[in-house]
Amino acid sequence: MEIEETRRPKVKIKRRFCGILIAVIVFAIFGVWYFYPKPYVIKESFEDGFGEWSSDADVPLDPNNSGHFVEWHVKRATKVSYSGQYSIEFFIDGRQDEGTVWIERKINVKKNTEVRVKLSLYLYSERESFNAIAGVCAYINVSDPESESDFADGRLGQANQVAGWKRYEYTATVNSGSNGELWVAVGITVLWETPMTYYVDDVEVEIR
Repeated sequence: MEIEETRRPKVKIKRRFCGILIAVIVFAIFGVWYFYPKPYVIKESFEDGFGEWSSDADVPLDPNNSGHFVEWHVKRATKVSYSGQYSIEFFIDGRQDEGTVWIERKINVKKNTEVRVKLSLYLYSERESFNAIAGVCAYINVSDPESESDFADGRLGQANQVAGWKRYEYTATVNSGSNGELWVAVGITVLWETPMTYYVDDVEVEIR
């Protein structure tokens, strides 16, 4: 009996210690989840217009129409959509074997801060093709993209990998600089000498 009585306090101490340890672990996990910076997420499905996005392009002059650039447009359309009723239609006359069209937007972030940005989109191709007809491109940096060469680091692959919708993703880490401005863009670039049309929907930007 004396042995049992001397052991009982030790068991209670062990149980109490385990309870405290579990509480500390749970609190630590909760603290990491609660206090760790949450990502800033921007989503756009173009149901109510372009939102904060605008269109831009770098296309060649049309040799068949002196003094004019080749035809292109970026507009909302209802022909196909990944979600909702609208998507963005990209068209470019690629018969000159060059040109890039895109949508872009500026995002204000904390100044002089290194940020990791993930940019994703869904692109629709009417048909699958082994030929490199067009490329999907993206841009993440601190200045407004103005030329096809600005998208050199953001080539995400061919646009005709599947017939239908395919998700593309691009990630980059940049320093926001003294202006605290971040620019992102998605679009298509010509790889084959032909007119081409593609659709983009559900663009998402995640900033950490």
